[in-house]
Amino acid sequence: MAEPDMMTLRAADSAAMLGYWDLTDTLVDGIDAMRLAGPKYLPQFPAELNDNYKFRLAHTTVMTNIFADIVESLSVKPFEKETALVGTDVPQELIDFSNDVDGSGNNLSVFAANHFYNAVKSGIDWLFVDYPSVSDEIVTLADAKASNIRPFWTRILGRNVLEARSKFIVSREQLVYVRIFEPGKPDHVRVMERDDVGLATWKLYVKTDKWDDENKTFYRLKESGTLRIDEIPLVPFFTGRRDGKTYKFDPPLRAAADLQLHLYRQESGLNYTTTLTAYPMLTGNGVKPERDAAGNIKPLPVGPNVTLYAPPNADGTVGSWRYVEPSSNSLIFLSGYIKEIILNLRELGRQPLTASSSNLTTVTTAFAAGKSKSSVKAWALMLKDSLENAYRITAKWMGSDYLAKVMVYTDFDEFVDGKDYEALSAARERGDLSQETYWEESKRRGMLSEEFTPERETARLLKETPGDIEDGQDDPQA
Repeated sequence: MAEPDMMTLRAADSAAMLGYWDLTDTLVDGIDAMRLAGPKYLPQFPAELNDNYKFRLAHTTVMTNIFADIVESLSVKPFEKETALVGTDVPQELIDFSNDVDGSGNNLSVFAANHFYNAVKSGIDWLFVDYPSVSDEIVTLADAKASNIRPFWTRILGRNVLEARSKFIVSREQLVYVRIFEPGKPDHVRVMERDDVGLATWKLYVKTDKWDDENKTFYRLKESGTLRIDEIPLVPFFTGRRDGKTYKFDPPLRAAADLQLHLYRQESGLNYTTTLTAYPMLTGNGVKPERDAAGNIKPLPVGPNVTLYAPPNADGTVGSWRYVEPSSNSLIFLSGYIKEIILNLRELGRQPLTASSSNLTTVTTAFAAGKSKSSVKAWALMLKDSLENAYRITAKWMGSDYLAKVMVYTDFDEFVDGKDYEALSAARERGDLSQETYWEESKRRGMLSEEFTPERETARLLKETPGDIEDGQDDPQA
């Protein structure tokens, strides 16, 4: 067994998450990725020939990819409205930065949506507030601004953070060591460390084709330096439950991912069984096969317009032909079982349950919907904290101590059945609410467009109100 490369060796908490990341990445990539994974997710039967397994894998595997739908539908909820900086005192350079946070033209809301999606799928996603390497001529922040050098954000997948350690410094948990795998041609590994007094350093290693026996690695130091800020500019955003102070998490969609894998196997099994039913195996009982001159059994032609004979043997026993195929009861059972798995998977995904789920009680469906709301809202609030922390580091790179406030939409799914809107309308009719409050709450529920304004609506209503006859017009009642 080859020795592990010490630069890419995972810490225990990262290694514990790897199986889940492999599964969810493959599930989201779809059926082609599942087939490519082969026996990792679709076991080969004992004594099954390789050619038979390859045929089964390529031609009978299917997957109703509910897991991908779950991740997508949960991830878009906080972005029904744009994520944005709020406040009247936001520095112009942060406003400009928000229009292109990653240097690739993506604004805050677009970047945050991708960040949130990966955290929902993987349980954790990292935000790296990077700063370009600068020449020796760039000494001060004024030099950097004059040269249009600024920070930029980069997302780092949970699986690419090989090791992360943190400790409490000045009453705040801070990263003190991270080791990040950066895939490419060639691959790189980035290491960042911070000491107790705030000195943060970085090293970048590049993969070579020569093994270093002393350090047990293919990687060589390429660059190194000291960060201009006093912390490691990396922000974790996680949706899973954290295991103590480690970076091992219990992902919120683990049960859904496991059930999707089970569904993939069961659907593929049903499709394979259906294939056996459509193309059953012919068996001859008590029939002596014909052989060629070499003594080999001759292939038997089958199909329409082919007559098969079963002559009696020397003892007078008459043979027979028949097809061997799975029982239709098995197909009915598997089909019903798969429908049940799909129903359970959608409930695990906290999706709104449709009328087809008539076997579930009203209390059950309401509880499932409520779990979805509370969970996603909690993730959205944690995203808000993560983004504000990233802005704090961004401002620090810019030489500022400004603490930005970010608006992340959290009112999604608050109004499910419309009864609250009926109560709102009734309160307005009784005079318990002002007209402006009624409009505000209607807009919050999506009953009015984002372009609606009370001032414009008031002006429009006044135009519709009968008033004095304008000068120069005849009074029709005169």
